[in-house]
Amino acid sequence: MQAYQPWLGDQAFGADSDSDIIINYKSHQDAVTYLQSELRGLQGAGLLQGPKGSGKSTILRGLVEQLPTGTAVALVDGTRMKSRELLSHALSQFGFGANFESNDELQRMMKVFAVQQARTIEAPLLIVDNVDQMYPSALATMNALAELEVNRRFALRIIVSSRNSLDALVESGGLANVERRCIGSYLIHPMSQKEALVYLQARLTASGINDAKTVFPIDVCDRLYQRSSGWPGQLNRHAAAAIVRADDFPLTVSDTRALKDTTSVNGIPVLSIEDAAGTIPPCLILSRDGVKLKEFALKEKKMLLGRSDFADVVIEDPFVSKLHATILTYSDALVLLDLNSANGTTVNSVQVSSTILKSNDIISLGSHRLKIENAPPISAEMAKLLKSPDTVRMKSLVDMRRVRARRLAIAATREKKQL
Repeated sequence: MQAYQPWLGDQAFGADSDSDIIINYKSHQDAVTYLQSELRGLQGAGLLQGPKGSGKSTILRGLVEQLPTGTAVALVDGTRMKSRELLSHALSQFGFGANFESNDELQRMMKVFAVQQARTIEAPLLIVDNVDQMYPSALATMNALAELEVNRRFALRIIVSSRNSLDALVESGGLANVERRCIGSYLIHPMSQKEALVYLQARLTASGINDAKTVFPIDVCDRLYQRSSGWPGQLNRHAAAAIVRADDFPLTVSDTRALKDTTSVNGIPVLSIEDAAGTIPPCLILSRDGVKLKEFALKEKKMLLGRSDFADVVIEDPFVSKLHATILTYSDALVLLDLNSANGTTVNSVQVSSTILKSNDIISLGSHRLKIENAPPISAEMAKLLKSPDTVRMKSLVDMRRVRARRLAIAATREKKQL
């Protein structure tokens, strides 16, 4: 039975679950209605807003399925996407298979197609999921496409999704034209307790369980709802983990205990931002001359800072190296490492090569400042390291995590022998 559990968890709630299964609840249905209304309007643009795990991608797929037959539509994921990728992915879905040599050729082809389509039939639709995760070059391309017009109407309809409002991207010069067209936006809400019950049972049924109560009794569903705060992404993770953890079916409330940090890099446990419902991730606030430019949630294990488009946090400053520094997110600390930058990195006016970051620390990179917010609580071990010189501190940090990794490996071996 235990060998069957991981398969069931993946089929119903994990990466192996059928992406074509769309189980809507009221807020998702209202979101599709809002987006359809915006597409019929003069502006032909809309913003879908919600946190990670709120179901933005599911809503956008549902919108595409409800479009009239023959609609020219392209749906792309903007995560870490550059201009060339955006244009080539969109044109491919619009039916263009040719390879173009430059971004200019791709952009010219997109403009010609959009204008001709809008003039003869209907303006094509470009849907970009996670627009706030795109590289600046792709944002600039989106901004240029958003102002295309024909016969006093926009030549390209645009729907975008984002974790936050578009204000930060507009302030940095990214999406001013898109923001002007998105007169309104729809903010996704979590499920109600009853909707979560229906959602859990529907996904189990879709995976082949005839009677969902034989896996998740009502009290288990209620506890999973509490753990997830009603967000579908969180609900999936907690449900899959509970199935794997259970000794037998049906599950009991004790199987739904909070998830622990299990993600690791090279054997070192790393904080998973999604591990507990409601956890506020660490955050970087980028500013220059006292003016806030953008906000970045540290939701990845490693965040690169620099001038290059390859960086996760792009800082356009001549005194910032292409790959200047990186921030590693652990369960009990944020660690900053300077990547041998030309002009160095300072934290609270002190130049460092590596250091542990705390809330309200200020990182200086060229003329820009990055303020740390919601840094994870520092453990007693980390507190001792903070009193040590910088080099000693980082050496001790690495040694401590190696010891911790060895202990975990020994514990796992003992557990296997007992089984």
